[in-house]
Amino acid sequence: MIVELCRQEGIKLLTQKYPYLLLGIVLAVEAAYMMAIGLTPAKTSLHVVTAPQLFAEGVGWGLRFGVYMLLVLGAMGFSQEFALGTVKTVLILPIRRHQWVAAKLAALIVLAWGMLLASVVLGIVLAAVIVGWGDVVRSGVLLYSLGQVWSHLLTATGLTALFLLPVCAFALLAGVYFNSSGAAVGVTLVLGIVVESAAEMLDQGRWVFFHHLHVPFGQIVKLGKGLPFRWEDSLTWGLAVGAVTFAVFAGWLTVRLQRMDITE
Repeated sequence: MIVELCRQEGIKLLTQKYPYLLLGIVLAVEAAYMMAIGLTPAKTSLHVVTAPQLFAEGVGWGLRFGVYMLLVLGAMGFSQEFALGTVKTVLILPIRRHQWVAAKLAALIVLAWGMLLASVVLGIVLAAVIVGWGDVVRSGVLLYSLGQVWSHLLTATGLTALFLLPVCAFALLAGVYFNSSGAAVGVTLVLGIVVESAAEMLDQGRWVFFHHLHVPFGQIVKLGKGLPFRWEDSLTWGLAVGAVTFAVFAGWLTVRLQRMDITE
């Protein structure tokens, strides 16, 4: 039953026009940024953009827009059900409310990972066309071999995929507090901007899940520039904060839906 429920929720997402429109915007922003940076002549040899740097900066910009795409789609997840009255069909189906939460969350996570994969593939292709992949060399010194570059690129992608989990749970949460999709989307976007901005301004980013989302590809930018970088913060603080935040948001979402009277 839960597998079929996940499939149905996935179909609901994919039959809407919004995911494709928003994904197109994300990929367009990424492509435009990479072309603008990659095709700009370097002032000196130290300013030459490498493929890992160009790739990571492009994906990073796409990801910033992609996060808000997920917030929009997630906020609409439950709020649309309430607005259209389809939430009442839950009462006549042999499913529990926590299963419904799990199915919607799984569908949004799969969509988020699909967005990340599309962004990464586009970044790889454009970096190959504009700059060309190879070893990272500065002033004639080999800093990272191509094999090492790909290894770190996979690490960054995997960590980012995990850090998207609390974003998806956060996005769905607002939807159970509003019967209007517009209100749910608006509140979710504002909260997302406020939380991310406040954490960075107060220099407390490592306590906030939004901060860690952008760290992995930031490390790849450093790699591309030939600068020292490390994964320790992402593998400790990042995973810990992400796991706790995901558990809190998913639990909160489940409890809220369990206590709601959806017969009215």
